[in-house]
Amino acid sequence: MSSFDKYILNDNLLKSIEDLNFKIPTPIQDKVIPEILNTDRDIIASAQTGTGKTAAFGLPIIQLTNNKNKDIECVILCPTRELCLQITKELNTYCSYMKYYNVISIYGGAKVDNQIKNLKKNPKIIVCTPGRLNDLIKRRRVDLGFIKYFVLDEADEMLSMGFKSEIDKILVETPQDRKIYLFSATLSTKVKKITQAYMKNPLKISTSIANKGADTVKHIYYVITKSKRYDIIRNIIDLNKDIYTIIFCRTRRETNEISNNLIKDNYSAKVLNGDLSQGERDQVMRQFREKHINILVATDVASRGIDVNDLSHIINYNLPDDPEVYVHRSGRTGRAGKEGLSIALVSKREYRRLKEIEKLSKISFSQNQVPTDSDVFKSQIKLFTDKMVNISVPDDKEKLMFEDFYNKLTSFTKEEIIGKIISMNLETSKKTKIDTDNKKTSKKELEMTNNNISKLIINIGRSEKVTPQTFIRLVSKTLRSRDTEIGKIDIKKSYTTFEVDSKIKNMIISKMNKIRYNRKLILVSVYNPDLIDSSKTKKYKPKKRRRRKGRY
Repeated sequence: MSSFDKYILNDNLLKSIEDLNFKIPTPIQDKVIPEILNTDRDIIASAQTGTGKTAAFGLPIIQLTNNKNKDIECVILCPTRELCLQITKELNTYCSYMKYYNVISIYGGAKVDNQIKNLKKNPKIIVCTPGRLNDLIKRRRVDLGFIKYFVLDEADEMLSMGFKSEIDKILVETPQDRKIYLFSATLSTKVKKITQAYMKNPLKISTSIANKGADTVKHIYYVITKSKRYDIIRNIIDLNKDIYTIIFCRTRRETNEISNNLIKDNYSAKVLNGDLSQGERDQVMRQFREKHINILVATDVASRGIDVNDLSHIINYNLPDDPEVYVHRSGRTGRAGKEGLSIALVSKREYRRLKEIEKLSKISFSQNQVPTDSDVFKSQIKLFTDKMVNISVPDDKEKLMFEDFYNKLTSFTKEEIIGKIISMNLETSKKTKIDTDNKKTSKKELEMTNNNISKLIINIGRSEKVTPQTFIRLVSKTLRSRDTEIGKIDIKKSYTTFEVDSKIKNMIISKMNKIRYNRKLILVSVYNPDLIDSSKTKKYKPKKRRRRKGRY
């Protein structure tokens, strides 16, 4: 008998729970399940990723929905396709003993015709991404007029991705008396605005301090130089032979570069970023979940919604601008009571950001010595000697097969044999290091001749209190993507220059020239050094757009 019996769930749900070997409810489940079952209040639940949120809202909603009518009774809104599929799979598992009970997924990047067919199967619960659900509402393929329960899962992520207007449009289509259950790792200002606009006297539930990292995760950092980042990544992997990790990077370019280098160096790695098609993403995630690969190099955006257990390490190739993002990253390890390790590679320039994360997230970082090639070599020798000590000795018949080998070795002393074994390992280690350095050199040479970067200039700077962090957020918000690659940012008093991929240059100019920053009209153009006074006494002002006569 499990502890879930106390919630008075139906027998079919209890059978599924028993099959899944759920014994004790997690803290969020213990607080949310009885509230949904026994009260009519809206709920704001602050809970980290991996705390059992899906069961917390899924089990009671399945219990309360009526399988006899044909109306959709529950909408679950989430930020990504991966999370959408994950929730759907989990809910269908819970109701596996309930005949005709149907939960379906609605998300972008897949054929809409198939999803319309699934809607005709009278699902009780639909799990959706905002964009595709809005599309089907416009086509009049989805009727939300009979919705009883509306779940916003990972609300902070949806809002940070720019889905506020889509969420507003969807909520307008639902009845006034529907119940809203909002789940969010962090309760940001944007999240609070949603709760104030649509929720009535909500019950606030929290199982931990907002933004606080999991207690089962240890946080360490290495102070490094930029040129040594990849070498340190290799050493971390080499020192942890059973590593199962995600390496987080800021840009797609970095993920591609690191994953390519790891693959060339014979590591079992794959990349996950916005360049992959849905089919490729599914294949990579299947390989990673089944542990055919043990290293995933990913951007934050591409990895949203991924739920993988047993990660031993999270490696931050560089720190995110937002402390909340760091909490999300590190929260992917140390789950289900297991210990995890989050490693941050920090340059001297990033040290202030580390302290900001430490303060706002209530996380304690400890500085460790940077792992060296010597550390790796000693570790490899130890593994080799441990293996040699434990291996069985050939019997007399097998010795006869290798008589020449024995005769050659008997001419050496014990000390000489040990010395030669160490020399062989050291030679292999040095060769690998030289090969990697050669690859890195050729990579740098290629980058020196790379003409795919454009330099732009924007008419805001230190006078408008612009920082690299606020600038990156501005660009990401305008383009509705955190995956935008931004190179060197140079902030002056009245303007800022920045580098971007030439492919998106025109899109950035077009979209950013339509917005305001602190009430100031943004003007972006291609950087022209000839227009800047070399004495730096004059302020640079991009050319103003001229209004046509007759327009007001």
